[in-house]
Amino acid sequence: MSSRPEAPLPPKRRLDALERQAMTWVRRMASGEMTHADGDALRKWARRDPSHAQALTNACRQWQQLTQAAHRSAAAGVACAASATTAASKRKATRGFDPRRRWWLAGAAGAFASAAGVAVIGAPLGLLPGAAALRADYSTGTGEQRTVALAGNVSVEMNTRTSVALHAGSTPGIDLLGGEAAVDTTRAAAPFEIVAGAGRTIAHRARVEVRNVSQKVCVTCIDGVADVVHTAGRVQLRARQQLVYDERALQSLVNVGDNDMPAWREGYLRFAEVPLGEVIDEINRYRPGKVVLMNDRLAARPVTGRFAIRSLDVALGQIERSLQLSAHTLPGGIVLLG
Repeated sequence: MSSRPEAPLPPKRRLDALERQAMTWVRRMASGEMTHADGDALRKWARRDPSHAQALTNACRQWQQLTQAAHRSAAAGVACAASATTAASKRKATRGFDPRRRWWLAGAAGAFASAAGVAVIGAPLGLLPGAAALRADYSTGTGEQRTVALAGNVSVEMNTRTSVALHAGSTPGIDLLGGEAAVDTTRAAAPFEIVAGAGRTIAHRARVEVRNVSQKVCVTCIDGVADVVHTAGRVQLRARQQLVYDERALQSLVNVGDNDMPAWREGYLRFAEVPLGEVIDEINRYRPGKVVLMNDRLAARPVTGRFAIRSLDVALGQIERSLQLSAHTLPGGIVLLG
């Protein structure tokens, strides 16, 4: 049976100067080490010319594709190393074992893990900022929290990986482009508006927390009164009430107890029977590197716990033991959990 020869691959094209600049910015963003000054410089660069913003979008897309390929290679490498170790153990049991072979296997496995890890260092899947984040006036990086004092006696406390833009019009308020923010308007004379997704929250001398992650918005009223305005309706929230909405609909208003209140400002992540996949996604928002769940069937397993944000590797160890999982750690903060 004959087969036609495969078509030759197209020659590799060199990046032009603009593409190289965009990729340099993407690498810096993915490292999780960007400063506020870096963020300001990036926004100025992207706004300078439409071609800059387009080049940055293209570079982000290419980086994501490279990262996905690297994760697949890393997973294959772990499996290969495990198979090699098992085979070596069998040879040792049947015909003796040469210590030099053990060192060779360890070196090969380590080299492969290092190569795979280098390819994904600081490039967490799904965590690179989108084009909308370039509009931000204030932003935070991985694991960073920041408080901003705005005009009118309004305070905004920003959680990790959060982007906020100030309203351009006369209405005092912010656009929560992504992430999570606690807004205190208890000393403000005028109502304050927080736009997030398809809705907006109007705080009246209130403290509210608004979360805009994965195309879903959650509004929690801590104190005072707040109105949520959405194309599907208008709902008023009072202290310790919470409302979730997406692009299409509002969910039912719920009362929240102490165990259901957001805990990130206290330095903790709190989960009560939350699917493991969602827990991993949340941990990845705070932790440099990337935790990858290797078996999709595990994503639905429930997790309950209260984990310190500053000790998320400890939290991963607790999850690994409680759910009887196995973890493989690679360079660059990559953890394969399965």
